[in-house]
Amino acid sequence: MRALLLQRIVVQKWTILFTMTICLLLHFVHLPFVDSPSIGLFVVVISANIVDNLYKGDRQVKWTMYVNTLPLSKKTQLQSDFLFCYGLIALLFIILAPMYFSQPDASENFIEHLAMYFAYISSASFLICSQFYIQHLDETERMRTVRMLTAIVLIILLNFVIHYYLSLVAANLIILFIPTLVSILITFLVFHKCLYLYLAKEIC
Repeated sequence: MRALLLQRIVVQKWTILFTMTICLLLHFVHLPFVDSPSIGLFVVVISANIVDNLYKGDRQVKWTMYVNTLPLSKKTQLQSDFLFCYGLIALLFIILAPMYFSQPDASENFIEHLAMYFAYISSASFLICSQFYIQHLDETERMRTVRMLTAIVLIILLNFVIHYYLSLVAANLIILFIPTLVSILITFLVFHKCLYLYLAKEIC
């Protein structure tokens, strides 16, 4: 698995460097939206197409056909893809966290600010696992796009409504973590569903 992760990192190195550079520059360059909680949307936008870009690159170089000739199980292949995508997004959230919570509004409306931060994390998690599931369905590219656009709208709207509501009524900060924990649990369920679809698919 380490070799597969290394391969993903090497192939996607320019994407990784670009996104990390943008995150780091936001610390030093003053932009109007940087002082707004909406800065977290930067990572959500990346998470909305990270899997699609990964698999588009694979199809162009016929990576799936090659990797299936190696003594590696499909479960290992899928695990490395999940770890790469979630690892990169988690790293970006960690880089953005100090800047996000250093905003003036963070101290005045900390609970709401924290809720929105976890709304971004939960949205990114759902978007990634939705892409993996849609990519493993035996459908046309157009149908996948329609499904993904629908998922993006529903996931973002529902996540932000739920987290904002919890920020208003939550008596304990731990309650704010529940939707994010649910998204993590769903990720494991989607992984197993994707693995089932991948095992049933003929690679040609």
